Amino acid sequence: MLSMKTLYTAVLVTGMLVAGPLQAATVPFTEDFPADAANWKDAANADLTYIAAGGPDGSGYASGSFSFAAQNDGDTPVLLRGHDGFDSSSDAFVGNWIADGVTEFSAFVRHSAPVPMNFFTRFVSSFNFPGAVALDFVPVLPNTWTKVTFNVTPASPQFLTFETSDHTTVFSNIGNVQLGVSVPAALAGSTFPITFDLDQPTITPEPATAGLMAAGVLLMMRRRA
Repeated sequence: MLSMKTLYTAVLVTGMLVAGPLQAATVPFTEDFPADAANWKDAANADLTYIAAGGPDGSGYASGSFSFAAQNDGDTPVLLRGHDGFDSSSDAFVGNWIADGVTEFSAFVRHSAPVPMNFFTRFVSSFNFPGAVALDFVPVLPNTWTKVTFNVTPASPQFLTFETSDHTTVFSNIGNVQLGVSVPAALAGSTFPITFDLDQPTITPEPATAGLMAAGVLLMMRRRA
């Protein structure tokens, strides 16, 4: 018969295993989609379509489509998903973003809707709740590659909600990165498919951290010379 101490330890270890392995995000990191969609998914968790050319720099990108037939004005469907469970971008975005020094997330997006739309991001653990939702306040024009940028520091004015949680809890355990839009009134209930394109999702450290990293690389190179 197991002692209470042994049982407690087993439960604790099991909980840690279920929560997923501790790892560090790759900082800085940009997913360029050089050969495929890197296991990024669409609203239905199906693989995004890989397009080999035509991104903002002319190279490959990932693409999905979605209809607002079941959406109301102001709804916020998630359309582009990079998830730990899918091994998206080989889990380069997974980790403790606070300890890893991540201060910004950005991406190039494009859509085929006939009206401008505002994009948001949702940052969340592998359990997918609770998360942090941030909005880019500048609407993205139709059929135009546009860089959306999100300040993910605690005082960022872009955060709309932490879904009953807080900045420290959410960003110390990032597993999933999601992008979506706020449904415009003009498109609510529309049945035609809208294309949503994604390229170069990026996490960036604060300038001071980036400078220290660069200095460390130079120092290593000098020592090896």
